[in-house]
Amino acid sequence: MPSVIAGRLRFVLCYETMSKILISYRREDSADVTGRIYDRLIQVFPQSVFRDVDSIPLGVDFRTYLDEQVAKCDVFLAVIGRDWMKAKGRKGKSRLEDPSDFVRIEIESALKRQIPVIPVLVGGAKIPEAQRLPTSIQDVSYRNGIVVRPDPDFHKDMDRLIAHLKQPVPSLREPQTEPTTQAKAVLTGQQLVSQAAPADMVKVPKGPFRYGEEKTRETIDHDYWIDQYPVTNQKYGEFVLDSGYTQQKYGSPEGWQWKTSKSITYREYWNNEEWNKSDYPVVGVSYYEAEAYAKWAGKRLPAEQEWEKAARSEDARKYPWGKEFDKSRCNSSESGIGHTTPVPQYSNGVSPYGCYDMAGNVLEWCASWYDESLSRRVVRGGSWGNRPMLLRVSNRDWFLASFRDGTIGFRLVQDVSNPLYFAL
Repeated sequence: MPSVIAGRLRFVLCYETMSKILISYRREDSADVTGRIYDRLIQVFPQSVFRDVDSIPLGVDFRTYLDEQVAKCDVFLAVIGRDWMKAKGRKGKSRLEDPSDFVRIEIESALKRQIPVIPVLVGGAKIPEAQRLPTSIQDVSYRNGIVVRPDPDFHKDMDRLIAHLKQPVPSLREPQTEPTTQAKAVLTGQQLVSQAAPADMVKVPKGPFRYGEEKTRETIDHDYWIDQYPVTNQKYGEFVLDSGYTQQKYGSPEGWQWKTSKSITYREYWNNEEWNKSDYPVVGVSYYEAEAYAKWAGKRLPAEQEWEKAARSEDARKYPWGKEFDKSRCNSSESGIGHTTPVPQYSNGVSPYGCYDMAGNVLEWCASWYDESLSRRVVRGGSWGNRPMLLRVSNRDWFLASFRDGTIGFRLVQDVSNPLYFAL
């Protein structure tokens, strides 16, 4: 559990450029949603998350202590709910009117240090009017904020926030006279490991989980990234435009033999308007074609154990969102749509790790063999044409590696131990 300091939770995390973000909020106002916000952020910015595990040391001036904590950050997220201003302190007065209020002290410190302050509006809250705030924090009213709504829009809004946080931080501070760690690395030609998730991927941590129909204990011994969405037509199109599709070096020997012997020059449905929209999952690709794209992208197809853990997390849920089927959370035969849908469409059906379309829309190729015959490859997840029983996260199916169909796509994984580098 996160630590509690004077009735509030406080988290600090680092992101791509090694900058730090402070999340500030009132426990009585927005503890639950802030916990969800935190959970989403650490999936995208793992290994760089730091929590304030210690309470304010005895005998220390808490104003100085809080100011020092804020000074370490480069971005300040102020989570504001409907009761953020209504919280009462001593003698029934508004806590914001109290100069010793922790939230007020933190915001004052961030503004004083010209740290970007981003209001995160939850529970239907709006930016507070300046005249209703203490003079020292009235600038909050003029800061551009972001709304984070409850389900079914929560993950969609979090995707927007995460996209903004991945961008370079517009610093308002005085330039540093000493080079930063990153600058020193560039100046000396050293490699600097990126701590942020690769684009549109989320992290799945190593460890045990409940696997398969029998929910046996399975352990994955490595952390890995997995695509948040199935690979889209747009992304696969980049592979084709880069001539990757026609280069033998990206295919396996078996795959290249299949392509040449069958005179395969493009994937199925490439010119079919019903299937080829840019944000729809690519379909009509064989295992061989998915494998070639993965090599071109510097990633790989997931083992079915990796796929299943990303879909269900560590518990025994049947579907990415819980134990019961809900046709509003996925594209299945129950939806009656009859074809694929945009990959971000079902934001209320994401897995605990933030993956979309782990049930329905398209079946997904996995690297695993289906059985000891070593002739059939596993597919997971069910498709737009499948009934609920086949959309369970534990359900396994198979096809020959050469099979192509409008119900089959794929997503990729990448080992955390194989990070991206910035180098001179």
